[in-house]
Amino acid sequence: MALGADGTLYVADGYNDRIQAFGADGRLLRKWGGPFAMDIFGPFNGWFAVTTNVTVSPDGSVFVADFYNDRVQKFSPDGTFLTAFGKTGGGPGQFRHAIAAAEADDGSVFVADFRNNRIEKWRPRR
Repeated sequence: MALGADGTLYVADGYNDRIQAFGADGRLLRKWGGPFAMDIFGPFNGWFAVTTNVTVSPDGSVFVADFYNDRVQKFSPDGTFLTAFGKTGGGPGQFRHAIAAAEADDGSVFVADFRNNRIEKWRPRR
């Protein structure tokens, strides 16, 4: 789970392959990903194969660890797909099951890479 600056609570609903956003009153605001997009393997934007982590950056961007697709996807607060990064493999820039992500103050994104037993740092393009 992650809390946005506006009080929105984002929940990574792992095995339902979706993100859910709730208001401060507990009301469901929006969701994206499953259930009809469950376990979608491949480079399809906004679809997941097990969401293991969600985090919100200071600017409100939502980062989602897409575990079995070996990537992190980035969304606007309303769930609009912005970008994705990472690939399958073992070399630099290649994840084998991205399990968590977090953004630093300078915009760098740190990703916990489960099967490669490492943390990778991604820098934003300027």
